[in-house]
Amino acid sequence: MAGIGFELQKVLRKGGVSSVFKAALAGIIIVAGPWLLSIIGIFFLYRAAASALLEGGSLFTAVIVYSYAFSLSLFGGIHYIFTRYISDLIYIKKQRRAFGALLLAILGIMVLSGIPAVIAVLNMHIPTVAYPFMFKVSAVILFISINLIWLVMIYITLLKRYMVISFIYLAGMAVSIFAAMFLGKHFFLSGALAGFCTGQVFILLSLLLLIFLSSSPAPFLRELQPLLGYFGKYKFLLLTGIFYSTGIWIDKIVLWNLKGGSVYGTFIRLFADYDMSVYLANLTIIPGLVYFMIFSESNYFVSLKRLLLQMSTSNLSNIAGSKHSLLKTVKTSITEEALFQGTITFVLIILAPVLKNTLMNGVSTVLTLRITLGALFFNLLFLTTLTFLFYIEKYKETFIAALLFFSVNFGVTLYGVSVNIPYYGAGYLAAGAGGTVCALVFLYRGILTFDQKLFSQF
Repeated sequence: MAGIGFELQKVLRKGGVSSVFKAALAGIIIVAGPWLLSIIGIFFLYRAAASALLEGGSLFTAVIVYSYAFSLSLFGGIHYIFTRYISDLIYIKKQRRAFGALLLAILGIMVLSGIPAVIAVLNMHIPTVAYPFMFKVSAVILFISINLIWLVMIYITLLKRYMVISFIYLAGMAVSIFAAMFLGKHFFLSGALAGFCTGQVFILLSLLLLIFLSSSPAPFLRELQPLLGYFGKYKFLLLTGIFYSTGIWIDKIVLWNLKGGSVYGTFIRLFADYDMSVYLANLTIIPGLVYFMIFSESNYFVSLKRLLLQMSTSNLSNIAGSKHSLLKTVKTSITEEALFQGTITFVLIILAPVLKNTLMNGVSTVLTLRITLGALFFNLLFLTTLTFLFYIEKYKETFIAALLFFSVNFGVTLYGVSVNIPYYGAGYLAAGAGGTVCALVFLYRGILTFDQKLFSQF
């Protein structure tokens, strides 16, 4: 991702409002494209196609939310392994093999996501919905499409055609909204979901077309054995992806099942008192994610690269100086990122009563919104620190930090429900803060011993 940051820095150096807009738009799409556009799409649909959602607007939202939640929970670990694999191929200039690996992963994810999606909809009883078969088919296609978009987004950023990618996402959102409005008039809730799904499929196919126009793939079956080998070689990276991705959603899953209510008699459950705060708070850290990609990660990469060069060409004194410089970069990057996002979060916490009444239709509480805003702030810092650890290949340490993140979120949330304490999001907040501290300790130790560990491998 540091390469993306460098490219966006070049855009910013051109100066002018248009350059800032282009860099910001591209950064937003890359770090939060699928989730962001889905939330915006739902927002517009509730206002522009309200009649189509009269059958069950909450069911429409629930299917989309569940699709995103379980796409990350089930396949977060695979995403991490796939990212590592194609990164290694790109490093040795094997772009065609990387493209072949993408096609192989697409086939695998289609099967792995299609099976649970089909099982889920076959067990979904929705007698109040017209055209239930259309609804169920659309739900399956939506889940598969979201999983494939996450996968393609990992690869598509290599093309560095960020404005084209941004345009595809914006066009896909427009397709989702207008198709949902059109089909919703004729097929009601099922048509609205089918229309929304059409936009996601449009994004997926457009991104794949962009990739095919840029290069040709090597035979993808040849990548099967080496790719599978990475699951054993980088087992701690796999576990990190699983526990971090699941850890983000585990408090929501606990509250859905223990405090929430069933949506139109289906097995799907939601807890609006917390869910609405989560949707809004997720959007608030997008500026921090863009800042991380353009500045924090890029600066860290430059300092780490300098250290690696010193280790191969210089003496111990210079190596020690480069380690000190890297530690200083980490401190500066995290501090500045925390101040940048912290200012935004602090202002929003102050404005929480206004946000609750204007954007959340009075759902949830001011306290819950404020806790959730704080939780997302620490989640951003935790993700930043984990990424820095990835660069020095401290995968066992990232796994421990991710396991702590998952366990604290799960344990605190479960305890809060058992004693009926309405501090929803407290588990997420505690997990983010604890995970960040744990990861920072590992990062500090890892940098101090980085040269020793690297030299001991030879």
